[in-house]
Amino acid sequence: MSFRALVMFSITILCFFSCSSSPTRQPQKITVKPTEKIVEQIKDSAYYLTQAKQNYARTNNLYQRNEYLLHAAEALQLEQQCEKSIRVLKVLQPKLQDNRHITHGNVLLAECYLILSDEVYDNVEVILANLQGDYGYQKRIAAIKAQLFVNKKQWLKAAEALQATNIEDSKRTQTIWQWVNKLSLSDLEKARLSDTTLQPWLQLAIIVKRFALDPEMFNQQLVNWQNRHLGHPLVSNLPLEIQQSLLESPIQAKRIAVLLPLTGRLANQGQAIKEGILAAYLESLDSAELYSNNASQDGELSNDALADTAKQYREIRFFDSALKTAQQLNEMVADFDVVLGPLVKKQIIELQAVLPKDKILLALNRVELTAKGPEIGNLDSLEESNSSITEHYFFSLAPEDEAQQLAQHIQKNQLVRPIIFAADNPTTQRMAAAFIATWQETPNATRPDLSIFTDNKNMRTQVSEKLDVAQSDKRIKQIETLADVEVFGVERNRRDIDSIVLFANPEQTALLNPIIEASLSPFARKSLSVFASSRSYSVDLNNNSLRDLRNLTFTDMPWMLPEHRWQPLANQSQQLWPQRQDTLLRLFAMGFDAYNLLPNLRRLKSLPQIVSHGLTGEINVDEQGVLHRSLPWAQVAQDRVKLLAMD
Repeated sequence: MSFRALVMFSITILCFFSCSSSPTRQPQKITVKPTEKIVEQIKDSAYYLTQAKQNYARTNNLYQRNEYLLHAAEALQLEQQCEKSIRVLKVLQPKLQDNRHITHGNVLLAECYLILSDEVYDNVEVILANLQGDYGYQKRIAAIKAQLFVNKKQWLKAAEALQATNIEDSKRTQTIWQWVNKLSLSDLEKARLSDTTLQPWLQLAIIVKRFALDPEMFNQQLVNWQNRHLGHPLVSNLPLEIQQSLLESPIQAKRIAVLLPLTGRLANQGQAIKEGILAAYLESLDSAELYSNNASQDGELSNDALADTAKQYREIRFFDSALKTAQQLNEMVADFDVVLGPLVKKQIIELQAVLPKDKILLALNRVELTAKGPEIGNLDSLEESNSSITEHYFFSLAPEDEAQQLAQHIQKNQLVRPIIFAADNPTTQRMAAAFIATWQETPNATRPDLSIFTDNKNMRTQVSEKLDVAQSDKRIKQIETLADVEVFGVERNRRDIDSIVLFANPEQTALLNPIIEASLSPFARKSLSVFASSRSYSVDLNNNSLRDLRNLTFTDMPWMLPEHRWQPLANQSQQLWPQRQDTLLRLFAMGFDAYNLLPNLRRLKSLPQIVSHGLTGEINVDEQGVLHRSLPWAQVAQDRVKLLAMD
């Protein structure tokens, strides 16, 4: 249920109790004539408007008239006529004298604004700031505050505000759980030390994020948490995703078929992924042997431990998927439990259609998915159909994910007016479109300016025009002409922007960044932040190239950045393939992560708030089985790259 629906539910309950009272029914003798009918007066907006008019004409009581008119505005809101309710309140507000009436009117106005539009949050904040007291409307004011905090993505404050509302316990509990899970582990840890009202939610969220991929430890921590909070609604109504995850077992991938293009135009890409998979496979064998040897020496290797060790020794076989039909691929994998691949989108779509339902598929690309819910006529067979749902997962290095992360990061840093410069190619334009779409999900967000450049000359022109440097230079020349003397001036860039986003390759970025730096006025109070994606960075950049990228903030997978924890693997990779290009290095990392993710895919899908840390980033899985990555941040400082704190 959406938050707006929860707010409406809360408002309805409040209005029911505040605007109406249940008349006490008195026993009556049956003396009514057969033709007479008892008609109960419906107290709708028309009723209250009529009462206000008649009562004021009869008694001239301003307080009572205003009371009826506020009830009329309340009734109009419940009748889903907020436009009329706002008109009544606008006329009425200047005539309100009683503080309780003033607060009631402001609460109604704020609620109606939020019901009608997502673009009035500033107005609602002003209304709340001017309240002189709550006068019994605390719960409704708390619901309004919660929605304002949600708009700002201040999830902890929203959850605290929702605690004070009268929304039904189970709905409030689950909504707070959803919001708390949007916090990072570090934010949860900080909140746990300072917040006293949300401890059950915060503690459970920390347990899930820390231990969910370790089933034994997770179960133990969960039992301890339940014992600490006996009787709490969150314990009584454990979130469904946690209940589901407890019933699921890890994927036992004993026989794995890998479908990759090992010949043809994509052979290099397929080979890089294959080598990453083999590196992960061999690493798992080394770990299993080490564990087995240590346990044997200690004399503590139980039957269960032996079985767990044996699971590490999986059979893996590679098949060339180039120029194969879906039927041929299906026949190749007939005797395998898990299918890893293929890489080409068309093959993925066609293979999905013929692959048996008991086969687990981790495709190495992302395809368009359509979520189709059960139809009314098929509800009886819903339980049966759920048991045969296919397990298909989709892993790709999607550039759109990076663009979305960039937009969220910039907004989190309270930057509100970015300009985008994108190279003229399909990938960078897709990234620009994803950035803009994510940016505009925030209400009242101004659509970023987008500039697409075609070549180096056009790039310089676009920067000059978008930053208004050309106009500034033109004004200097006009003054020089009018004054008839030489004028020494410095161009000034526009002041209404606070950040610049680049979607370009390393060579283009190395040209763009100095042009932007030279175009910024030295008189500006604050320098503009320049952001980019992994497409702007290369491990092959020399010191001179890095200096051209000075102060650039960008995202990339840990594997491509300094000081990661897989340094021995990186050293081996460098020795084996010293001339490997960036694209193939990233595909190697993708293959490595794909293999290691296999056992945990089910739990990652059940609990989308948890992540698996890999070479390609922090990976989570959504409800449709699509894997998403969150990348670390880095910044170029003079001639080196330094890591920044994660969001």
